[in-house]
Amino acid sequence: MKIKYIIQGKNDPANIYVFLSAGFRKEFKRKTGKTINPKNWDVEKNSLIGRTDDIKNLRVDLEELSIFITRAFNKDEPAGIEITGDWLQSQIDLFNGKNAPVDLDILTTYIQKYIDEAPYKQNAKKELGLSRGRVQNLKLFKNTIIKYETDVLKGKSILIKDVNLQFLERYKLWMFGKGYSTNYVGKNIANFRTVCRDAFKNDIETSIQVKNFKGISESREPEDIITLNEDEQAEIKKAILLREALINARKWLLLGCLIGQRAGDLLSITEKNIKEIAGVKIIELKQQKTGKLVAIPLLPEALEILKDGFPYKTSLSRFNEYVKDVCQVAGIDKPTKARIKEKKGTPHKKDIFPKWQVISSHVCRRSFATNFYGRIPTPILMNITAHGSERMFLSYIGKTTYDNAFQMIEYFNKLAPRTKEAPAMEVIRNTGTQK
Repeated sequence: MKIKYIIQGKNDPANIYVFLSAGFRKEFKRKTGKTINPKNWDVEKNSLIGRTDDIKNLRVDLEELSIFITRAFNKDEPAGIEITGDWLQSQIDLFNGKNAPVDLDILTTYIQKYIDEAPYKQNAKKELGLSRGRVQNLKLFKNTIIKYETDVLKGKSILIKDVNLQFLERYKLWMFGKGYSTNYVGKNIANFRTVCRDAFKNDIETSIQVKNFKGISESREPEDIITLNEDEQAEIKKAILLREALINARKWLLLGCLIGQRAGDLLSITEKNIKEIAGVKIIELKQQKTGKLVAIPLLPEALEILKDGFPYKTSLSRFNEYVKDVCQVAGIDKPTKARIKEKKGTPHKKDIFPKWQVISSHVCRRSFATNFYGRIPTPILMNITAHGSERMFLSYIGKTTYDNAFQMIEYFNKLAPRTKEAPAMEVIRNTGTQK
């Protein structure tokens, strides 16, 4: 094992580096935290020049650092501890009085702490307790970071203090290179911001740039929005299914397309949720994500589905698996542009697939919103689907504010009497530039 000191460049002051040679292909260089005027450095001998008090003190510091590193090496190397550049940096930090990172300084450790404290965290409704979906999102976030550490950092843990704008740029490039969607990348950036802000509140060292972390998102093209129209639902209804599990999944699927709830709420419904008010049967439930109490009238089609009994409980993962089989048997195979995961834990792949292959629980709520848009007032639809704003709702079903305007014009035309004094409004969808 050999130690020497070097400087690079001729700028004043110049950083002094320690160069450690620990065997074949084990050569590491790190900043010592000390600087020098290049005029006081002998490049050939790699040593200080001069007899001033500052030079003498610096010479003593470098000699003591050499002794400190040597002692640590003689203790750690025989014990099987890997000697790396990070090991060398840790010895320099210890010598300079810097505290070694504690567990909560490590990003993944802190994320796990955040997950463990989920029941006590304030949610979007200003209540205690993060939703199951939010907790699952954080678990996926942690797993993605571990993949990054393995793939890029050779297993080295990320410290919270090192999460800055430069780090996020490298992380984003890696995610895009792996094929992750823009929306998922954006969710990761938002999670970095959330975790780092929480760490700051708990006196963990964080970057001053945290407040500048900004998420990214993308607008989904209409063909990316997967729904089942009424004709497709009719095909599903009459499909010949031989397995009880598929018959049960079909009930949940068709019912979901008629009541517009998220999968977690849909699959939690039982006969106890069915009420009768003024002779009308409704499903009443408290939505898990929003905490809102909603009442959804059961249309004749929904009552028809339930006439021979309520579907039995199934897990979300099984439901997602079975509805694909149901739709395949029903011939729902129109070529559809979408993103899917070929297997669990892999990034989404964007391609053209037969439609049955891209069907999942999300299709229920989106089909309800899309199929009833224009037939039921938008505020009522939004109350059932629990969208916070009309902009979000229209984006969810692939509509624009112009679609909403055209819908209003058509509605007013039906209400307003057509007279010479009050001509009917016309829907003009292609407004080319007039000359």
